[in-house]
Amino acid sequence: METDSFFCHLFKQLPETVFELIGLPAERARWYRFDAVELKKAFRIDGLLQPTKAGLPLYFVEVQYHASAKFYANLFAKVFCFLEENDPASDWAAVAIFSSRRAEPKSLEPYEALLRSRHVHRIYLDEFTMPADPPVGLGILQLASAPEAEIRSLVGSLIRKTEHEIADSESEKTVIELVEELLMRRFTQHDREEIRKMFQLHDIRKSKVWQEAHETGIEKGIEKGIEKGRVEGIEKGREEGKAIAQSEFVRNCLSKGMSAKQIAELTKLPLKTVRRIAKNPSN
Repeated sequence: METDSFFCHLFKQLPETVFELIGLPAERARWYRFDAVELKKAFRIDGLLQPTKAGLPLYFVEVQYHASAKFYANLFAKVFCFLEENDPASDWAAVAIFSSRRAEPKSLEPYEALLRSRHVHRIYLDEFTMPADPPVGLGILQLASAPEAEIRSLVGSLIRKTEHEIADSESEKTVIELVEELLMRRFTQHDREEIRKMFQLHDIRKSKVWQEAHETGIEKGIEKGIEKGRVEGIEKGREEGKAIAQSEFVRNCLSKGMSAKQIAELTKLPLKTVRRIAKNPSN
């Protein structure tokens, strides 16, 4: 399953999921924003929770579904490169999320001191003990590694939880889209329409809440379009008004016997513009 972009999207929309994975209160997410960060030394941090409140640690988040011997070398290189470029005094923690232990590097000796420290959290999704009634973000993650025979019932439970617990129609729409995206990556042999039918996501999209969220998005788009048109119209009007005023001034000067060259020097207009106005006195 392709993972990077999906997990980036999930953690950006539901950053509390990272804290739930490592056993910290979900409320902590209110003090963080989740970003992908480019570093000067050719590194890219796919997931970084940066605190918006002083005194809180940075959280570097990496998801790994395929074995790579360089995973920890790359992760810690990113951590220390970021600290060097920004603030070497920042406290930090790395959250390494693996699909299973098979995706973790076999040789850990060079990193044992860090792996045993409070700075590193290792999560194996197939071993993670889900709460009996997991929060929405953990519920989505559960779909990534659950046996296929359980997926349908898990999706149903997750959708019902979303409908009951998320009052904001736009947020509910986002969760449904995340579920749909994960199922698309999990069941690559099916297209989007087949996935929607398999897991009854068509029914969700027909619901009042979904329609309201969809209509709200359309309305926002229309509002932005109107505002853009209004601003562009004002600017166009200003330009047209300026051109009319210039033409009137040039015609007035011409009527007083001034030459085109004299008018160009006076108004700082290009000589060809003055001559064009002179040739078309009615425009």
